Amino acid sequence: MSGIAGLLRLRGCAILWESIRKLIPLLLFLCVSALADDVLTVYELLAPATHKFAIIYDMSTAVEGAPYLFNPIRRGSVASDERVLDAATGKPLQFETVTYGQAVKHGLRGKQSADEYLQVTLARPVPKGGEARVRIFKTYMDAASYNPDGKELVFERSFGIKRNVIVLPAGYELIACSAPGIVTTQSDGRIRVSFVNDRDDQLLVKLRGRPVTK
Repeated sequence: MSGIAGLLRLRGCAILWESIRKLIPLLLFLCVSALADDVLTVYELLAPATHKFAIIYDMSTAVEGAPYLFNPIRRGSVASDERVLDAATGKPLQFETVTYGQAVKHGLRGKQSADEYLQVTLARPVPKGGEARVRIFKTYMDAASYNPDGKELVFERSFGIKRNVIVLPAGYELIACSAPGIVTTQSDGRIRVSFVNDRDDQLLVKLRGRPVTK
């Protein structure tokens, strides 16, 4: 009986291993996909009357030999306080604002999404099989997207990338949101709403906030 039991255990282990082996490619694919999706935009809302919000944008390019990375400047938005860091070293990178035509001449690919672009000079051209990652900081003033409504605030924006975060001003609470999001409180007390765009097109988000009543 012990021999039969041993054989059964061995057969069970073999079946289990075969099941795991079949799942390995899927697990690897999911892990690589998660790691590859490193594009993230954080919108930190400033005082509503200013119509301003600070943006932190993590992005990358894997175009072999590319010396530049391009970030579109949203139509209707006035950009200021721009700076760019190399994600690998934390060192500042040079950048300039260029037209769509200039960006195309310098290597921009894909469909036009803006009239002007932030053209970032990478620390080195993208190596074969590698990528370059940067973090962009800027402040937008955009009355079409961000406004006070009495004592409340209204922020409306379409998201084209997968991961986006909206941080409310200090002292404000979330009272309405048009899209599903994960609501948390940051260590500084501000409300943070995280979104995942699983669509093939733009995700329109409209939220409202109000001062916390003490």
